Amino acid sequence: MGIQDITQQSDPLVLAANKQRTELRELLAKIPPKPRHAPIGNLRVITNHNRPQYYIVDSSDAPNGTYLPKRDIRKAAAIAQRDYNKDAAEALKKQIAVIDRFLADYRPGALDAAYTELHPGRRALVTPVRECDEEFVAAWQHFPYTGKPFEINAPEFFSSTGVRVRSKSEVIIADALSRAKIPFRYEYPTSIKGWGTLYPDFTCLDKRTREKIIWEHFGLMGDPDYAENAIQKIARYAASGYILGKNFIATFETGTTPLSVKQVQAYIKALPM
Repeated sequence: MGIQDITQQSDPLVLAANKQRTELRELLAKIPPKPRHAPIGNLRVITNHNRPQYYIVDSSDAPNGTYLPKRDIRKAAAIAQRDYNKDAAEALKKQIAVIDRFLADYRPGALDAAYTELHPGRRALVTPVRECDEEFVAAWQHFPYTGKPFEINAPEFFSSTGVRVRSKSEVIIADALSRAKIPFRYEYPTSIKGWGTLYPDFTCLDKRTREKIIWEHFGLMGDPDYAENAIQKIARYAASGYILGKNFIATFETGTTPLSVKQVQAYIKALPM
């Protein structure tokens, strides 16, 4: 699989298009095939005294067709369903074809390639209309900042990439993010309404959208005061636009229910990245 293929598979438009196409195909599969003994003729519907009246029109009838009494309403329903199924199937097939053409022609990495594939000497003379993903991610990861200081006698925990964190659980999260190749900053200062500057445990970067996702781990939920503070903090994050399940992840543990690697991996797998 080439780089272009990987980029296309992770692009939000491609993901959305594939999801929509799958849903349309599932709907198309629900439409039953035309029955062997399909009703003959077309259905004509008029309104008489605010009530529908049904007529069957075929080649042997008068132009207005033959009136269907109430006892034959099933025949009218069969014809109406037959015609609807045909129109619905055609509409679904057309929409699926539109998505097929989009996926065949769309190249999410084309803009970056127009810059990165230039001769280095030419590239040095050009200002791209948008910083390419690779350079953007590199600059984001190496952006200098001052995190929350560690206490002098605080225990030392380090991730596999050398990032110092505050607990074994945070080592689990940091290592899982690194394995998934998700860029993150540890305790990056963030302005939160009502709380001023907070230092979220992990600020992750969605490389597709270039948006931030905050991950807070609440490790002492067995402490009532800590738990109350955690709930308030989650509410403040929401007031600042960081919504659980959207761009904010929260994990929890107590003394008897520790954080597990599988739990962290499940959260990462669900990330929209």
